[in-house]
Amino acid sequence: MFRAAAVVYLLMGLSVVWRYGFTPYDPQHRLWGVPLGALAIVIGVFLFKPARFAIGMSAIGAALFAIAAALAAPIMKGPVILAFGLFALVLGVYATLAGRALMQGRE
Repeated sequence: MFRAAAVVYLLMGLSVVWRYGFTPYDPQHRLWGVPLGALAIVIGVFLFKPARFAIGMSAIGAALFAIAAALAAPIMKGPVILAFGLFALVLGVYATLAGRALMQGRE
């Protein structure tokens, strides 16, 4: 489970660093984009180990995105509602399992 999350974090971090750091896309948010992309890369690298702080950070991030997707689903129209609901459900399950792994001391 954590290896799959590590791959997702690495790919997203690399794409964010590339987009904000090496292209002229949205220069006013470059000061936020590059460090947050680098943080995602660091979390992804440490999830391969898996380190406790990386599991905790990924669980917090997944919980925040699950809440955001659940709050955004009623605003959407059509089949996107189901996609947002499924996204919120998957991220909520990941956050719960990651929190459980942290509380039990297993990594």
